[in-house]
Amino acid sequence: MNKSFEFAQQLNSPKRQRGVVLVVSLIMLLVVTLIAVGGMQGTVMEEKMAGNTRDRNLAFQVAESAVREGEIFIESIVSLGGFDGSAGLFSRTDSEPYYDSSGTWSTTSQHVVAGDKYGAYVAPQYFVKHLTTVVGTEGAMNMSGYGDNKGTGDVTIFKITARGTGGNADSAEVILRSHYGRMF
Repeated sequence: MNKSFEFAQQLNSPKRQRGVVLVVSLIMLLVVTLIAVGGMQGTVMEEKMAGNTRDRNLAFQVAESAVREGEIFIESIVSLGGFDGSAGLFSRTDSEPYYDSSGTWSTTSQHVVAGDKYGAYVAPQYFVKHLTTVVGTEGAMNMSGYGDNKGTGDVTIFKITARGTGGNADSAEVILRSHYGRMF
């Protein structure tokens, strides 16, 4: 009986404990912490990607609205007299500003601000260049009747260059170009 008592005493003896449980617990805590940090980094990256995608979509929609404003402007003009190289209206003989230059979009004489900001950091901007006039011929397609063979009028062609930005200062920027024809 004496031996079994000594054996039980040795198992419960403080001399036999070496702190293995503490070491294993710390290692497991470290592993769980690394997994959590890795998961958070992935989530943060996904949030940034979602925000950038939203800004890009907003910039694209704002640029499209500026193109539409340019088309509405072209439909409202009665003559080409205003296309003199100022206020964002350029004739076919004017040199067109370089659309990728920040000066083009910061100089008010080189572009038109198109109405509402639509949630963008900067209001949509555009400029219009008169390219040419295509002389209509008998039997040519009618621009407004898609497929009718009644159009004989001259078609004036314009190029609209529009810029839209995202929701903050260092967000996406989208430049769109569109050609638009109108019969006077």
